[in-house]
Amino acid sequence: MRPKSYSNLSQSVSQYVENLLQIDNDPNLQQVMQIAKKRGTPPLQVVPTDGRNLEVFARTVQARKIVEIGTLCGYSAVFLANALPEDGKLYTCEHSTHHAAVASEVFQNLGLSHKIEIKIGKALDTLPSLVREGPFDLIFIDADKANYPKYFDWAVENLRSGGLLIADNVFVFGFVGNEELPQGELANLILAMRNFNEKCVKDKRLVTTFLPTGEGMMVAVKK
Repeated sequence: MRPKSYSNLSQSVSQYVENLLQIDNDPNLQQVMQIAKKRGTPPLQVVPTDGRNLEVFARTVQARKIVEIGTLCGYSAVFLANALPEDGKLYTCEHSTHHAAVASEVFQNLGLSHKIEIKIGKALDTLPSLVREGPFDLIFIDADKANYPKYFDWAVENLRSGGLLIADNVFVFGFVGNEELPQGELANLILAMRNFNEKCVKDKRLVTTFLPTGEGMMVAVKK
């Protein structure tokens, strides 16, 4: 697995951008990570530069209603919530009750609870309940990779025209382009992500691109 960084380019470029932006010096983000570490949440959240990408995209489309699939400790949700107006809403889906509890503590401590509603349970079970709240301005997928194609089906139907669909980890830790598939579960993840990426590209309702971030970020706008 490649180390998390700003981009798939040289490490010096990543270091330059990360040092320039200094995003992780934000005391609120530092508090998020302190709570996550204290509560034993695994360090699988997006890197600060990817969080900033999310905030910039959300502000660009003037998002008022956002869905996030995969909450973890709430790190990426903080960036998305910061982009929302005071009466905006972020619905974030999380399967783990532990992660949801950690995220809830984070949101409360940062004064963001009024903007964020955590939907606890398998996302494929909780997403249908959100249909009545849509269409949405931005949908961000960063959860179990095997279900990305299914999340796509729901997302593209519930995104407004001009809205953004964003997904993280679409390079599968750098393995997505390998000609020979590895053994074990990683091969299944690669196949699922290739399926997801192809769906994003081939769907005529979307204009799709891929950002060469450290994890690979797919960004598509609905026509």
